[in-house]
Amino acid sequence: MSREKCVKSGQTIGLPCRLFCVLNRISAATMVVGAWLPIAHGQPARPMIHGGLPSVSADGSRIAFISNRGGADDVYVIAADGTGEIQLTHTAEQKSPPAWTAIGQQVLFSVSVKETSHLYSVDPEGKNPREIGSVTGRSPALSPDGKRIVYSVDPYPVARLMVAELDGTHLLQLTDGSSPVWLGRWSPDGKQIAFTWREKSGASDVWVMNADGTERRQISHIPAAEGHVEWPAWSPDGRRFAVQVGRYSKQENTAHIWIVDAAAGTARKLAVQDQPYLDETPSWFPDGKRIAFQSNRTGRVEIWIMNADGSAPRQVTK
Repeated sequence: MSREKCVKSGQTIGLPCRLFCVLNRISAATMVVGAWLPIAHGQPARPMIHGGLPSVSADGSRIAFISNRGGADDVYVIAADGTGEIQLTHTAEQKSPPAWTAIGQQVLFSVSVKETSHLYSVDPEGKNPREIGSVTGRSPALSPDGKRIVYSVDPYPVARLMVAELDGTHLLQLTDGSSPVWLGRWSPDGKQIAFTWREKSGASDVWVMNADGTERRQISHIPAAEGHVEWPAWSPDGRRFAVQVGRYSKQENTAHIWIVDAAAGTARKLAVQDQPYLDETPSWFPDGKRIAFQSNRTGRVEIWIMNADGSAPRQVTK
């Protein structure tokens, strides 16, 4: 029986699944080195996320994102100018960060049932939902050619990255679990994978390896005093990364978007400000001139856009 349930309006999909934990979710109140973890008893409730985890479409016209304004994490799509917002899902399950297919312009997201993550695609108008693959693991990301998935397995302290076919076969282990890694992201040509690596010292940086796990190398060399480096987003030409760098503690919560040169490793902080704002989860526009990101500048998490040099920030979701 299909896990998908089309609502008569054709605007939503229902996924009757229970998500126990989604690695790599971002929340100002529950941030732990870039991973959204279950909120323990006695911790404050999750903040209102009016718009977070943005992903820009391949033509740059739309942004998919997550919002919990209705009480649950649901997938939405909005035009880059802030108009025409559509809610794609209406279910209680927590959703993974959305993405877009490189071909076909569909929105991707996943939910997990026990140990299995189910990856779904849906038209940006909410039509034609379908499950396109599943793996035993978390946070699956589809390759540009639509044939493979990179995903995480094992609990956070020993999390490893794996690659598999859409049906979960032909498994290839990319990392050995000696240090936790997460958030694997394919390069535009599908030949490399960027990911976050946490050192034994507690610092985290962005690394890159070939899609078969060879030639692993560190990309970011941002001073540890700036915070944890994570959430790599390839530029459309594959020459740069946008990353988030943040300090998260009871005393301080602040984050900025940085641009890292993939070859030289040089980095520059964008939109420097004197307020403890959280600018996080970057996503490039296809022309490489703008970046979408989530920020709590208004007091709650919203989607923002700025130029790739950090200038002209503007709010999209309201």
